[in-house]
Amino acid sequence: MSLPPHHPSPDRSPGVDATGPGTRLHRERFLLALLLVQLAIVGAMFPYYAFARQDAWGLKAFAVALAALGLAAVVGVWRRAPWALWAVVVLVSLKIVVDVFNFATDLDRRLLPVAALINVATLCLALALARPIGDRVTRGMRAFFACVLALAAWVAVRGLFFPAHLAATIPFNVPPLHSRFLGAMYVSGATFMLLAIRARAWSEVRIVVTMVAIWTGMLGLVSLRFLGAFDWAEPQTWTWFIAYSAFPIVAAWIAWRQRGVTTPAAPGAAPHEPLPAPLRAYLRAQAAVLTVLAVALLAAPGAVAALWPWKISTELAQVYSAPFLSFGLGSWMAARAYAMREVRIALTATLVFTTTVLAASALHRGLFAPTAPATWLWFGGFGLASAVLLRYVLARPRRTEQP
Repeated sequence: MSLPPHHPSPDRSPGVDATGPGTRLHRERFLLALLLVQLAIVGAMFPYYAFARQDAWGLKAFAVALAALGLAAVVGVWRRAPWALWAVVVLVSLKIVVDVFNFATDLDRRLLPVAALINVATLCLALALARPIGDRVTRGMRAFFACVLALAAWVAVRGLFFPAHLAATIPFNVPPLHSRFLGAMYVSGATFMLLAIRARAWSEVRIVVTMVAIWTGMLGLVSLRFLGAFDWAEPQTWTWFIAYSAFPIVAAWIAWRQRGVTTPAAPGAAPHEPLPAPLRAYLRAQAAVLTVLAVALLAAPGAVAALWPWKISTELAQVYSAPFLSFGLGSWMAARAYAMREVRIALTATLVFTTTVLAASALHRGLFAPTAPATWLWFGGFGLASAVLLRYVLARPRRTEQP
């Protein structure tokens, strides 16, 4: 069996293929072989298990969808369709969820080492074959942003307005203040995605995509730490692991294939407003504080929980490390940007986070000790961040000369 003659596809930028047509052809054939193995698992073995369970209708639907995606990925790679690599990356990210389910429920762990090798090899080939899409936000990117937006908005509404029912959305239950704090995180995430969908240039969403990969990837890894606490009979568990496997892998793949892409200025267009020096200094300070906090939450959750301004478990402390690390590293990337257009989405979404946290904290102010230093740091820190971010989010854009 041989692949059709090579021809460029619409999602590939023009230019020289550094790997050479022969090397690329071999990689495509190897990828196709790996996908056939994946198809045997997601198209036969997993559906057989799902349909053997009489009451698992959601599991059956997921198995059918995954099998269809596996078949589409094989056909897409065979035909060199422009969407083929997207299908491959999503397929592998969902196949990883099946492997985690296998490990958690001890179905047949003997296959897991081989499955892991196949998953890694498939993703590596998808990365090797990916070429830059271009300097514009594409429909594929917007579709991805919309998927993240749907989950983030769903959790945000539940967490902020129906905190007692958040367990119907995520696979664990938390008190109302924690629910609203999570809601603040997710309404910020929804803001990121809504603004990213409206963006036109890649430079406007470059930082956002990396932050999504860090945020969701860390949550996925932290979830593996407490794998035994998840109930795989509940749909919330499947939704959680599907999201925090697919979102980081797809976001990282987009960021990888777009590395080095810049948005050229249009002929005759006014130059973009550069990042003000005071804002750059503030973003560096914010990056340092949030990154240190995230590392502490992850590495020493018990110690941080003892200092937290309200009662928090070590498990939730590590869950909170993910968004704080995303905001911290995102702030560092923003501080290194040149133009305001590159950071406006990050500034706006972070402002939504800080102000919503302040509102939720004020609503549950009875849980804070008024004289505790942690309380003053909490309200003072989020208040200062909100004031600085508001200053630059509401500032009227101005045009100056580029260096």
